[in-house]
Amino acid sequence: MDDVRYQPGEAVRWLQVGAEDRRRQAQRQGGSVWRREGERSIGKDIKQIAGALTELGRSALAEVAHRQATAAEYVLHDKEFESVEGGKVRTVRYEAILGIRVKGDKTSLVFEQGSMVIRPHAYVVAGRTKVPVGWRRNGLEVPYELLIDELAARSGRSIEYEN
Repeated sequence: MDDVRYQPGEAVRWLQVGAEDRRRQAQRQGGSVWRREGERSIGKDIKQIAGALTELGRSALAEVAHRQATAAEYVLHDKEFESVEGGKVRTVRYEAILGIRVKGDKTSLVFEQGSMVIRPHAYVVAGRTKVPVGWRRNGLEVPYELLIDELAARSGRSIEYEN
């Protein structure tokens, strides 16, 4: 059987777009302080620069989130799977999984010694509805839950849902 790769869905690219938009906004906001003519106020200038620095910080956080999401993946092999996050690779044999617990969007894989948590990398929010971004399974967009279902099938364990 070929390896199966689960990577965060295409929607995480919006984190990159958001970071770029915030960075441009901060540059416009900070640059306007130096171009202002006429009556100047130190208080207004400080307030404007502080706002620009805040936007730069937010853009940096969005950039970090995007890089972490695009570097993460789960690779499913015949007898084991690998979790790759932040440059750290963890290999787990399917037979080592003793239980799979799902609470909301958070999934815990329970082992004899320890556990592993799988969470969505991002959410799509529309009004009051919040949906986890799915995966690209070997290049095709699939729902978020498919990875959990496939891990349960390969390990022969049932999924326990908690409230």
